[in-house]
Amino acid sequence: MRLIPSFLLFASLFVGTTLLAQESQYTKAQDSDPAAIALVSSLRTKYDAYKTMEADFRLDILLPGQKVESQQGKLKRQGDLVRFKLGDQEGIINSDAAYMIQHGNKEVMINNLPEPGEMTGMLTPQTLFSFYEGDNYILALLGKDVIDGKLLQTVEMKPVDRDNSDFTKLRLRIDQAKKELSTIEAFTRDGSRFTFHLDKTKGGIALSSKTFTFDKAEFPGYHVEDMRY
Repeated sequence: MRLIPSFLLFASLFVGTTLLAQESQYTKAQDSDPAAIALVSSLRTKYDAYKTMEADFRLDILLPGQKVESQQGKLKRQGDLVRFKLGDQEGIINSDAAYMIQHGNKEVMINNLPEPGEMTGMLTPQTLFSFYEGDNYILALLGKDVIDGKLLQTVEMKPVDRDNSDFTKLRLRIDQAKKELSTIEAFTRDGSRFTFHLDKTKGGIALSSKTFTFDKAEFPGYHVEDMRY
């Protein structure tokens, strides 16, 4: 199952003679910097420990020659159950199906759940805290920066399978004090840039049992199309 295109992020072709020479030496996940692996693993451990989670985020989209477009988002998660809003779109992923709701067009599309591993490496609202899992990336530590009073450590990630990957580079900025993600940045081949800002993250919150249930009555007048097979 492929999600609505506006949810998919791609990253840019990384060009430069020196860097290309370095890339030829680093071609598999085992070439990753152990310190970068440890840092990303600590993030995974922290977020996986939350039985429930809520996050406020912002997506900045910068296309070549255009002004930055920002969309506000909110995500709620309980294990594999996810509900998110991003701009005028909303998604519900539960044990039955994936519901993609377009508020602007008043449409709901019901899709099959992705096959195991199908979402690996895809950066979407529902994979914000897990897209970096597995051995699909080569990780390296970059420098530290102080942004808005926070000390942030940058981890650069490049896909192992560059030929078949939607992107060639991602950068995670990690809050050193809180040990949590601050931003995730992706660069497209055409020079576009997409940045998720995780403004607020809370773990262990109380969520209603109806949070991850699709109720057609909540969306009066919406056209519902079941695309499952």
